[in-house]
Formats: sequence, C-alpha cells, structure tokens
Amino acid sequence: MAKTRKDVIVIPWDYTETCEIALQHAILLANEVDNQIMLVRFLKAPGLFGKAAKQAEYESEKVKIKEAANQMVQKYNLDPQRIFIDVEIGTKSKTVDGLMKDANANLVITGRTYKMTEKETLGIREITDILSVIDIPFIVATTAPTHDYYKEIVVPLDHDKKMKETLQWVVYLSKYYNCNINIIKPYIDDEYQKKDMANNIYFTKKLLDKKDIIYGIKTAKKGKVFEDEILRFSQNIDSDLVVLIINKYKKMVKDNPDYKETIPFLVINRNSEVVKYGGSFR
Repeated sequence: MAKTRKDVIVIPWDYTETCEIALQHAILLANEVDNQIMLVRFLKAPGLFGKAAKQAEYESEKVKIKEAANQMVQKYNLDPQRIFIDVEIGTKSKTVDGLMKDANANLVITGRTYKMTEKETLGIREITDILSVIDIPFIVATTAPTHDYYKEIVVPLDHDKKMKETLQWVVYLSKYYNCNINIIKPYIDDEYQKKDMANNIYFTKKLLDKKDIIYGIKTAKKGKVFEDEILRFSQNIDSDLVVLIINKYKKMVKDNPDYKETIPFLVINRNSEVVKYGGSFR
C-alpha cells in the first residue's frame, strides 16, 4: 500500500485506565502495520469571557499530556517517534474532522467514557455522537486485547441492501491488518428478506473471493435474537473484534442500557470512504 506518510491511530486521552486500554489496542494494531499513534486531549470550548483562562489551561494540558506520552513510551517500550500528542479546544464536528484529516488518521480508538476536564465526563452516548460525525471508523474497547494481534473479526451480515458499504471496509481491514473474516447471518423466514439476503451473500462471496480473503459464513439459530447470536458466536471463536455500522451499533450497544459485554466493536459510519482514508480497497 503506497503512502506518502504513515497513517495515524488517534486516541482521545483523559489520563484514565479506560484510555490506556485504548492505547493497548492501538499499539497492537500500530505494530502490525507500522502506524503512528496520537494522543489527543479535548478541552471544553471557552465561554464569552473565558479565552484567557482557556489559553492557560491549553498550555498546561500540553505539558501534562506530553508527560503522559513519555510515561506510556517507557511503560510499553515504544519508539518515541511513534507516539505524539495534541490538544484541541472544543469537540464540534469541524474541529474533530479537521484534526483527523490533518493527522492523516485512519482509525480512532476509545473506551466507554472520556473526561474532557477533571469535572466533566462524556459517556458512551456522547463520545459516540462526537465520533459519528467523522468519516473514519472507530473502535470502542473496554478491556485489554486478548491476543498479540487481531486475527478473528466477526461481521454480522443481514438483508440490508446497504451492507455493501460495510463490506468495502471489511476488505480494507482484512488486507490492512491481515485478519480472518467470520460472517454470521440471521435465520430468515420472510421470502422478501431471503431474496435480499441471498443477493448480499452472493456479493459478499464474490468480493471476498476476488480479494483472496479467508472467510467463513455461519447462520444463526432459528428463533434466537440475532444480536445475542452475534455475541455468542464471537465468544465461541474468541474473536478480537465485531464490525458494525453506526446505526446497528447504536441499537445493539450504545442505546442499550442493559448491555454489559466486553467484546471490542469497530464502528463504521455510513458516510465513511475507504478511498479517503488508507487508500482504495480495489
């Protein structure tokens, strides 16, 4: 893959164990493809009369996050040239998207919460809303990686006609991170949905075969909730990641107060462009 500069994995940083878990995942992936890692501290935008105080906070945070980066270099035996830092004021879509483009980011990794300051915490709903405005995928991880590299990825496949957009990213991830693809599809009775599913399966097989990607396809059990089957399948094969588009992630995890599983998710925005970040999948 020809690149003029290294791709970057971005981690929203708040000095907590949660973001250090995200860093562990970033190190794993960065080592696989020689990416760089950027720790980013987001500060709340100043009020009408708070610009001077915000500038002082900005300078203080630059020193603090640089010290944190040095500590992580020592703790995880990282090349100091691989990790760098940034501090941004505000989390508006223009700020976040501009940062990702300037940094040549191809992935964001975050935990379940993120503290903007010592007194403010963004929950999974808020941090996902912020990341959902950008055009690159993001990983939500709550536990440390279980393997030395991502090997097994689970991809739920249903009758949604827009599934082809997700498959483009699956091809990219498989080639870029050298992963096996494990597809699970629901058991379907409806004849119209069956037809759409058959079309998706045909397209999926044709695309993955053309790219010489290792994959398998499993059908969920009849009468079972598909979301439960996805998690059960992921656990059975000891998968490293489940890939979901943003609206299905919101339904399954983000907007589900009872969700307690710890399997990492890679969330793909519907407007994500494989060509824009990381090169064409063709």
